[in-house]
Amino acid sequence: MVSTGTLSFVNGSPTLSGQYSGFDTNAIIEASLLAKRLPAVRLESTIEKNDLKAKAYSELSSLLAKLQTASSSLRGPTGSLGANSNIFETKAAFLTSGNTNVATSLVGVSAQNTAAAGVYDLEILRIAKANKISSGTVTDAAAAQGVTDTITIGVAGGATKDVTITPGSSLNDIAAAINAVKGDTKVRAAVIKVADNDFRLVLTAEETGKAITLSGVSGEFLTAYGNGASLSELEPAQTAQIKLDGIATVIERTSNEVTDVLDGVTFQLYKADVGNQIKVEIQNNLGSVKEKIAEFVQAYNDLRDLVTTQRDYDPASSTSSKPILFGDDILRGVEQKLFGNISAGAFGLSNTVLSTFGAVGISVDGSNKLKIDDAKLDDALLTKLDEVRNVFEFGFTSDSQELRILARTRAVNVDNFELNITVDGSGTITGASVTGEGNVFDVSGNTLTGKVGTAYEGFKLVYTGTASTSIQVQTSLGIAESIYQTLEEYVAPSGLIASKLSDLTASNTSLNEKIVAIDSRLSVYRLFLLDKYSRLEQSLAQADAMKRQLEAAANAQKS
Repeated sequence: MVSTGTLSFVNGSPTLSGQYSGFDTNAIIEASLLAKRLPAVRLESTIEKNDLKAKAYSELSSLLAKLQTASSSLRGPTGSLGANSNIFETKAAFLTSGNTNVATSLVGVSAQNTAAAGVYDLEILRIAKANKISSGTVTDAAAAQGVTDTITIGVAGGATKDVTITPGSSLNDIAAAINAVKGDTKVRAAVIKVADNDFRLVLTAEETGKAITLSGVSGEFLTAYGNGASLSELEPAQTAQIKLDGIATVIERTSNEVTDVLDGVTFQLYKADVGNQIKVEIQNNLGSVKEKIAEFVQAYNDLRDLVTTQRDYDPASSTSSKPILFGDDILRGVEQKLFGNISAGAFGLSNTVLSTFGAVGISVDGSNKLKIDDAKLDDALLTKLDEVRNVFEFGFTSDSQELRILARTRAVNVDNFELNITVDGSGTITGASVTGEGNVFDVSGNTLTGKVGTAYEGFKLVYTGTASTSIQVQTSLGIAESIYQTLEEYVAPSGLIASKLSDLTASNTSLNEKIVAIDSRLSVYRLFLLDKYSRLEQSLAQADAMKRQLEAAANAQKS
C-alpha cells in the first residue's frame, strides 16, 4: 500500500482512511455509490430475468418443434409425391414358405408406399449368376509372359474397353490392366494361386445374367491362356426365373433384384426352390403407424410436463417460487389452442365414422396428458385404418383425376365444395371459382392458389385437364394437421417465440448499455467524493497542526 497523506491506493483503487475526521470515509463513499447504483442493480435483475425467460422460451420452442415433427408424420404429406412418405401408406411384406425351407432364406421382399396390398404366390425356378472364365495354368504370376496383344473386353450388351498387353506384362500386370477399366467393362480380374507353380487368371462379370465378351487382335492372348478361341468357363451366365401367382409364363430377368414385376415391390432372390409356392403378403405396416402415434403422444405429454412446471405456483405458500413463465401469454395461448385442437376432433367427417382421439383409443387423463388404450387402438388400426388416418391427417378427394392438391400452408377447413374451372379454346385456364363463393382462387398456368383472406388461403391445387368442368371436392381437417398448423405460428423462424426471443435480446442489449452509462457516471462521482473528503481531511489536518502550534506557544509562555 502506497500512502499520500490520508489518500491510499489498494490494488490500484483509491481509498480514504479518514484518520483526522475519525470517520470511515471509504465506507461512506462506497455507501453513496451503492445508493446511486440502485438503478443499475434493478437493470441487472431485469437482464437476469430476461435470460431465464429466454432459456424457458427456448425449451418451450424445442418441445413445440418436437410435437410439430411428430404431427407432421401423421398429418399427410403434401405434393404429388406425398404418398411416398405417408406413414399410413407404408407397407410391410410377410413371407410364408410352402415347405420346410425358411422363406427368408430364399427371398427378401420390400414394398414401397405405392405398392398395392395383396397376397401373391412366388416360385423361384432359378437365380441369376455371374459369368466366370479362367485362363490355363501359369507357373509364375509375376514373370513376363512374352505376349503381345490388344484384347477387347466387356459384357454382352454393355460397353467394351481395349487392354494392351506387352511382352513384359506378367499375369499380375494383365489383371491390374483389366481392373483399371472395370468401371466401364463391368468385368473384374483376379489372379488365383491354385498350387505352387499353378496360377490362373479368373475374370468375373459384375452383372449377373450377362456373358463376358473377350476377343484379341493378334490372338496371342487367347492362344497363350485359352484354347485359341476362348478361356475356360467356370460359371456360365444365368438369368433369374420366377413364376408369380401360378401364371404359366416364366418371368425372366438378368438380375436377382427384381423390381418391375409388381409396382412398388422388390424381390431379392437368394436361392432357387422349384415347386415351393412362397406366399408373399403385402400389407399396411400398422406397427409403423402405431409407433408414430406413440411418438406424437409422448411429444404432447413432454410439453404438458413443461406447462405443469410453469403453472405450479401457490401465492399463499412461503416456500413456493413463481415460475418464470407463470401467466405468460404465449404459454397460455399455445396450451389453450392445442387442447382446443384435440378436444374439437377432426372437421369435415360424417357422424358415422371415427372423428376423435377417444374413438381411436387416445384419451386425456386427469393431468391433461394423452393416454393410449393399446387394445382399442390396435382394433381401430386393424379394422378401420382409413377412418383412423382421417382422424389425424388432412383429407382431399375429388371426382376428377385431373385435379390434385399440391400444397397447403395453413389449416384449410373448407369441408366440401364445387370447383368450377373455365378453360378457353387454347386450353388455358381463365378462371376458378367455387359455387356460391365466387372467384376464390388465383390462376397461374395450371396452378390454382387460394386467395388471401378467403377460407381457401394457403390451398394450392393443380388442374391437368384441357376443358372447362365442375369438380366435386371433399376435404377434411385431421387433428394432427390442425396441431401442425397451430404450432407453425409459434415455432416458425418468424413465429411468436422467435419474435419474443429477439425482443429479449434487444432489451438486454439496451439495458447493458444503460448499466455501462451508469457505471461510467459513478466512476466520475467516486473521484469527486474522494477529492471532497480528501480536502476535508486536509483542512482538519491543518486545523490540528494549528492547534498544536497554539498549545505549544501557550505552554512556552507559562514556563
